Amino acid sequence: MTVIGTYKKDFSIGTKPCSRPTDDDIIRAMFALIPLICLLMPVAGYAAVNDVLPGDYFPLQPGQTTLTAYAYDRELQGPYAGGQQTFNGRVDSSVLALRAARGFRVGDTTLAGVAVLPWSNSRVSPEPLATALGGKAEGLADLRLGLTAWLINDKATANYLGVSGMLIAPTGAYDARQVLNPGESRWRFILSGGWQKDITPSFLVELSPEIAFYGDNDDYTGKRKLEQRTSHALTSYLRWRVTPAWHVHVGGQVNHGGETRISGVDQHNPANNERVMAGMSWFLPDQQQVILRFARDNDIDNGFNTSREILLRYQKAF
Repeated sequence: MTVIGTYKKDFSIGTKPCSRPTDDDIIRAMFALIPLICLLMPVAGYAAVNDVLPGDYFPLQPGQTTLTAYAYDRELQGPYAGGQQTFNGRVDSSVLALRAARGFRVGDTTLAGVAVLPWSNSRVSPEPLATALGGKAEGLADLRLGLTAWLINDKATANYLGVSGMLIAPTGAYDARQVLNPGESRWRFILSGGWQKDITPSFLVELSPEIAFYGDNDDYTGKRKLEQRTSHALTSYLRWRVTPAWHVHVGGQVNHGGETRISGVDQHNPANNERVMAGMSWFLPDQQQVILRFARDNDIDNGFNTSREILLRYQKAF
């Protein structure tokens, strides 16, 4: 998401300032940034691999099923490197996702299984960024399968603590000829947790840490090998119950790690950034819920800066 530093190997463009870069210089710069750009292209294009919304770690009842639909609209600007913007590019992304979850009990422990299937449509502008990344990518993204177990489920004190594991399979659409893709052509695993606690009758706090592990992509832009170190994220929300049916929330997220290596060459591109979020929740009759959330990146080192994100989520419980 800024100024290009010195990149080694085939895509080095040097560090001397140039007041009027040529088109070839810009193209080389775009390809130099491909390793860090690709981390923000998938459907989860926010920094945390698994997006957590207010109330996600409120336990399901055994036998309860929820069906959830997500719609994201995002505008990303950049890319950046080392905290400096290197090019005035833009990625417009729309994401739709369907999630099904089912609560059950094993012994005294409440659990929930979840499956998520996303679809995304991303467009890049202007040239030469579109040439470097692929001008457009559309299709189903990678299937997500997860399981959450609640270690604390105390309704009397409104204290809940869940631990989740999520496996992301390489099932999404993928074209090795370009960086921009709905799928990532690699396995991923996310270990996360969520704690929700009432601090007063009107206010509650939510914290969710995450660590993500990445498999290798052996078909990355011309049969090269993409490796990635673990990444870490922490999401937090403060929620205000204005009325029992209407809640307002503010939140933040910090992200670290995730450096990549391409064909054995370290890219020195940790995806460190910070996000701010704000929104509202409505609890409707017949176990329905609507969440509207606005988010943007507040600080970013490498990749694309999410200048605008609007999320609308509808959920129905049975």
